[in-house]
Amino acid sequence: MITSNDYNLQLMNGDIGITLPYPNPASPSGSSLRVAFRDTADAGHIRWILPTRLQQLETVFAMTVHKSQGSEFAHTAMVLPTHDSPILTRELIYTGVTRASKQFTLICSKTSVLEKSVQTRVFRAGGLAL
Repeated sequence: MITSNDYNLQLMNGDIGITLPYPNPASPSGSSLRVAFRDTADAGHIRWILPTRLQQLETVFAMTVHKSQGSEFAHTAMVLPTHDSPILTRELIYTGVTRASKQFTLICSKTSVLEKSVQTRVFRAGGLAL
């Protein structure tokens, strides 16, 4: 996951790539690693970038709901903890669910954790007077 805009590579903060073998006849194995990114200008096109060209990134297998904001995936799975947490709120559950465009899977070992989180709302104290 890209963590900072790179205008030279046309990659923006939050862009997600997958490292895959890429055909390379010069390599002894016949392939080398490249990072595949969906081309934002042409959704059917893949951009292949050498891993050494990527500067600001985080390797992820799974990501938090906060990191996924602004992204959309065909299938997302949300794993809830086994205990209550102050950051586990209705808004967080909503954000997690809305990252999925086709399928959403909720993994929750205790239904009481889900019930409590849906009942908990974020309270924001702003400096604006109403």
